[in-house]
Amino acid sequence: MAGIDLIHGVRADRPALLDDAGGDWVTYGQLADLARRWATRMSGPRGLVFLHPTNDVASVAALIGAFSAGHAVALFDPSLPPATRADLQELYHPRWTVEPRFDSVRVCGDRMDLNPDLAVLMSTSGSTGSAKLVRLAATSILANASAIGDVLDIGDTDVAVGHLPLHYSYGLSVLTSHLVRGARVRLTAMGLTDKRFWPAVREADVTHMPGVPFHHQLMIRLGLDRLRLDHLRTLTQAGGRLEPELRRRAHQFMHDTGGRFYVMYGQTEASPRMTTLQHADFPAAPDSVGTALPGCRIEIRDPDSTGHGEVVFSGPNVMLGYAHSAADLARADDLGGRLHTGDVGMLDDAGRLTLSGRVSRVRKLFGVRVNVDEVEAAVTSFGPGAVTLTGDRLTIHAVRTGRQADDEQFGRAVLAGLERQFAIPANRYALRFIDELPRTRRGKIDYQALEALS
Repeated sequence: MAGIDLIHGVRADRPALLDDAGGDWVTYGQLADLARRWATRMSGPRGLVFLHPTNDVASVAALIGAFSAGHAVALFDPSLPPATRADLQELYHPRWTVEPRFDSVRVCGDRMDLNPDLAVLMSTSGSTGSAKLVRLAATSILANASAIGDVLDIGDTDVAVGHLPLHYSYGLSVLTSHLVRGARVRLTAMGLTDKRFWPAVREADVTHMPGVPFHHQLMIRLGLDRLRLDHLRTLTQAGGRLEPELRRRAHQFMHDTGGRFYVMYGQTEASPRMTTLQHADFPAAPDSVGTALPGCRIEIRDPDSTGHGEVVFSGPNVMLGYAHSAADLARADDLGGRLHTGDVGMLDDAGRLTLSGRVSRVRKLFGVRVNVDEVEAAVTSFGPGAVTLTGDRLTIHAVRTGRQADDEQFGRAVLAGLERQFAIPANRYALRFIDELPRTRRGKIDYQALEALS
């Protein structure tokens, strides 16, 4: 039977968690006691738990409690609308629905057949309310947490900011990788623009700040030096591509302050992280996402003449497969530890991976092979923006500067540069200006919303 013990062997008196309620740090012993109480409320035969966590101690205790009771846990956004929740319950028949913020455990189904290795279900990367879930084994979650701890050199004196949602695979991995090392996590539901966020981070003596590109853009705009993060020694970036200049500035800041900046690459389907670019490797390969985690392997499938092809990842953290309904929860391992990521990239001689886009965003337009992500990278070298493809027309969504002359100059420079670089006539591009880029709850660019505006 699957089980995940994230806090085994850690001294009971060591501090573990602190959330926005304040007070003293919850120790590992206290966390274990809270988890046992949640487990008692979910006692009975092994079943499926729908957990809607917020970034607080109660949610982590409920998660650990469900694991210790031997259940499989599906993690969902607590803000999902009632209709979406009802649809998911109809599809998956959970035995319990748990909402820690309301101290609520509701029995809503019967026992069912589950793969004995199944421990976690999460929405796929692009959609928080999707019925398509990733099936993850207990061994995969623990293997990834351990590997992350190794490559980031997480120790029991480290303190991470737990600001990423726990139903998001990156957020969950920050939590698990620190708990298995006996470290601390300062949980918070506050955003980086909340005036209370940075004082809370400083007060907790945070050593590790994780973030997606949007968070790093904000931090650099605010000024990393002005944030006065005196104890910060680890800055990590994952969840998408960060502009090269911002990566360089983040690396330089951490280098100057004696810390480390890591670029990481992952997918929910890999529990979730697959590669890490070490701080020392950044100057030699600033566009890379690094080498595979320990015990894992990256290969390039069907490379073209430039060495680019589909990224294939192998390792103990690869998912069991997807689920679309309750019937899939008993399925065996569909992938055998080998994941076709759908990403396009190449490996250098040192085994470092550089990504160039998604397989689904590579098209042939007028006889020319076009990688939409490469076009977008070219656009963002001029300024903030994004690119979508509808039919045979590329739409450039550029963020207004507030100065018409600057916008017009940007437009001329971008269109001329793209025609020169990609050999596609300028009349095949549409340029539109928007006030800001729409983003998902996870901070990523919402391409569906952009396409709807096109």
